[in-house]
Amino acid sequence: MKLDPALAEIFAALDPSAETPVEEMTPEDARAEWKEEMAAVAGKPLPVKSVSTHEAPGPAGPLAVRLYEPEGAGTGPLPILVYYHGGGWIRGDLDTHDDVCRYLCHHAGCLVASVDYRLAPEHRFPAALEDCDAATRWVAEHAAQLGADPARLAIGGDSAGGNIACGVTLNARERGGPAICFQLLIYPATDLAGETESKRLYSSGYLLNSMPFYVASYVGPEGDAADPLASPLLAPDLSNLPPAFVLTAGFDPLRDEGEAYARRLEAAGVPTEYRCHESMIHGFVSITGLIESAEAGLADSAAALKAAFAR
Repeated sequence: MKLDPALAEIFAALDPSAETPVEEMTPEDARAEWKEEMAAVAGKPLPVKSVSTHEAPGPAGPLAVRLYEPEGAGTGPLPILVYYHGGGWIRGDLDTHDDVCRYLCHHAGCLVASVDYRLAPEHRFPAALEDCDAATRWVAEHAAQLGADPARLAIGGDSAGGNIACGVTLNARERGGPAICFQLLIYPATDLAGETESKRLYSSGYLLNSMPFYVASYVGPEGDAADPLASPLLAPDLSNLPPAFVLTAGFDPLRDEGEAYARRLEAAGVPTEYRCHESMIHGFVSITGLIESAEAGLADSAAALKAAFAR
């Protein structure tokens, strides 16, 4: 594998000593800094027909759900993707992933419902998962008023959001609903307890330097990182889950566990497409305003989503 030349040039110009590690920031400062950074590297927001904010009941209070409606979709209920943003469970919100949601809405021709879930360390596992569970059930139950087709409800997320998406599918299987037709997993964290070769190689110098801190913040000192809902790769049974598209990056600490999860889904009889963008780093679908070639990951994701909705 070879790092994308544009990324290599950016890394060569960086001064790591000039940056404050997230471990040394307050949660508020870490969130504010990342929100600013994400806005600086985001791609141009694509046009959609409308954007509206709804309120879904959550286990600890109302949850904001931002709904994107595509242009030119015609009449009748539309397929819908419920999306959970990344950010290491401690950062991220509806704005940090606005460009990603707009892209998927525009190119997959579907509604996108983005969930503003509770963040760690104030709210540790399973708070984020419980919120996303509740929001997904709400979307399914209110599909008609949202203009959505409940038979074509997909879920997805990137990084920490991909981890949450895995947990949502496991819970939906055990609880008998809601019905989920597809899962879009963008460089998901699937094993919070284990070590891999990609973690050994790429946990320093490739922009995801603080994974142990993120995990510790999310799980907490008394939590169990090996809980299958926190580490879905460790779930004993992955059968009878929705078809999946799993996207990874070659220079990502989470690459190996993402691929391992895809292979386990396949072995369990779940139709799964796996794709690795070998020259990219963790978080690359969110830097399309910085690296033009990063858009390929979003294009793959939108195409997989569109194909799933057409089945």
